[in-house]
Amino acid sequence: MPGIAIVHRSELARVRAFYEEAGYGGGVLDIDRVFAATTDGRIVGVVRLCEEEGVIVLRGMHVAAACQRQGIGRALLARCVPWLERGEAFCLPYARLAGFYGEAGFTPAPPETLPRFLAERLDGYRSKGQGVLAMRRAGAAHMPNKSFASRIA
Repeated sequence: MPGIAIVHRSELARVRAFYEEAGYGGGVLDIDRVFAATTDGRIVGVVRLCEEEGVIVLRGMHVAAACQRQGIGRALLARCVPWLERGEAFCLPYARLAGFYGEAGFTPAPPETLPRFLAERLDGYRSKGQGVLAMRRAGAAHMPNKSFASRIA
């Protein structure tokens, strides 16, 4: 299993290059909390947490095609859980991944319950034909089952 660590700002160029190679256009900011899975010094997976307008947004989850179905995405998501418990969190994943994100406590959220900026982002993705849905995760005070991180770690 690859090592997973928080990426230091000085290493964000490597994350940007990984995203570019993957065709992900969402970028990464210096203020994002970025987690990377690495094997032999090579990035094989990335996810980032962004604080946007008072909520946490999980964005940019990507695992290299050759490394998928090996538990890397779950391990990355598990590393995010302590940060997600700090407050209300959202993600806009492909609909086929709802179960995956559900394992970390995300539940489908009606678009009208989203913060305005996320509802607009969701509309933008959908207008491009992307089959995404909105998901929400309550902070720690509202989580009945906190065992995801311990099951995966």
